[in-house]
Amino acid sequence: MADVRLAPTGVPEAPEVKVPTRRTLAHRARVVAFVNLVVDLVAVSGGYLLSKGIIASTRADAATRTPFSLSGRWVMLTIPLWLVIFAAYGLYNRSELDAPSEEIRRLFHGITVSLVAIVMLTFFAKFAVSRGWIASLALSTTLTLAAGRFAVRKLTGRLNASGYLCTPALVIGINEEARTIARSLGRQPKLGYGAVGFVSVGPAPSAMIDGLPVVGTVDDIAAVARRTGVAAVVIAGTAVRADTLLQIDAALQAVDVEIRLTPGLPHVSPSRITIRPLDGLALLSLDRRELGIRQAALKRMFDVVVGTILFVFALPVMSVVAVLVRLTSRGPALFRQERVGKGGQPFVMYKFRSMVKGAEEQHEQLVRASGADTVLFKLREDPRVTPVGGVLRRWALDELPQLWNVVKGDMSLVGPRPALPGETARYSNRLRTRLQVKPGLTGLWQVNGRHELPFADYIRYDLFYVENWSLGLDLYVIGKTVPALLARRGSY
Repeated sequence: MADVRLAPTGVPEAPEVKVPTRRTLAHRARVVAFVNLVVDLVAVSGGYLLSKGIIASTRADAATRTPFSLSGRWVMLTIPLWLVIFAAYGLYNRSELDAPSEEIRRLFHGITVSLVAIVMLTFFAKFAVSRGWIASLALSTTLTLAAGRFAVRKLTGRLNASGYLCTPALVIGINEEARTIARSLGRQPKLGYGAVGFVSVGPAPSAMIDGLPVVGTVDDIAAVARRTGVAAVVIAGTAVRADTLLQIDAALQAVDVEIRLTPGLPHVSPSRITIRPLDGLALLSLDRRELGIRQAALKRMFDVVVGTILFVFALPVMSVVAVLVRLTSRGPALFRQERVGKGGQPFVMYKFRSMVKGAEEQHEQLVRASGADTVLFKLREDPRVTPVGGVLRRWALDELPQLWNVVKGDMSLVGPRPALPGETARYSNRLRTRLQVKPGLTGLWQVNGRHELPFADYIRYDLFYVENWSLGLDLYVIGKTVPALLARRGSY
């Protein structure tokens, strides 16, 4: 580990920070690449054996119609071929596989090319190979390789979260987007990057921002990168001008660090952005994502079908919860509250009561005493929460009645956080974009921290969802909701 003292010019000396050396990180990356290669080797071998079993179970003439009858040399020859092709597609370079979608794309191409190569080899060698065996090999290797890759990705995610593989990075910029980048990296260590400090574009107002040191300015970025020993810099696109970006790029040419840059469009999904060359320029194309009539009908149909099924299955649980709430505290089982829906229309949202009777009268007093945000007011140890209510909140069981709001059409399964009337009264024209869709039972805010998020991140996630909606995004959020609830992060 390299010990570095971060002392930015013009501000008080910052605390000492330790980061792994680049050599250490490179060695760890090679170890993971080797593990990935071994897993692929086992997966391809398992795929061959599985395909043989499939052929045998269908009573095909395996003795004369598959290469297994030739000798073990056939398998010994073709398995390394898979690994060579995978290496050519960069499947052992983790820095190129940040996004799971990119790894899936490359893996699919690698499997396809490997199968084509095997077909060509068998053709030129005049081996009698059935089409059924090729089909079974394609199916079996896809399954085994996908399972192996999933296991390795889970492993690397845990290693990133523990800091073993985490790449230390400086965030260039100290504006809101730069601070958002640092918070996001801190909340999602599985991405493989950890922010260790900020680099300001101009004079820094203080030595620390959001708990991270300001280590210098872009004027001495090369010296700062060497002194801190970081392996990457992440540039907030909205924080730098074009000439400053060129200055940073030129200064870091002689330093062994990755350069990552946001496009300066914080509410635009990467899936909407396509980079096209234009006479030496990089032209960004933005795909339109409008929730038109057909998309709205599809989303509503999905809400009705899935929401009704979930509501029916949840009825026994809700019955038990309702009885427990009534027996353990005074007051009704259901809590009704006015929220703002699509188009600014008010509706009544249902929840199981988790607080003592008369909790609303104590609200203003607690807000003043805590100094917390009046809109997103939540206390970890709220004296108004009943013992049963605390359990309901931790597991989000108090929100089960909102399935009825979904079936009725007031809410959607996935969407922005249901807003309070007092909150929407303060909305700017930009924030009123949230009201273009129905609020959701769950959403990006739910799976990315819930009550741990500051108000700015609530809004950012909601605007991102509205402007980048797709059925795939809804399915992604639903798939992440259960693990988020089980982890109980931000639940209180």
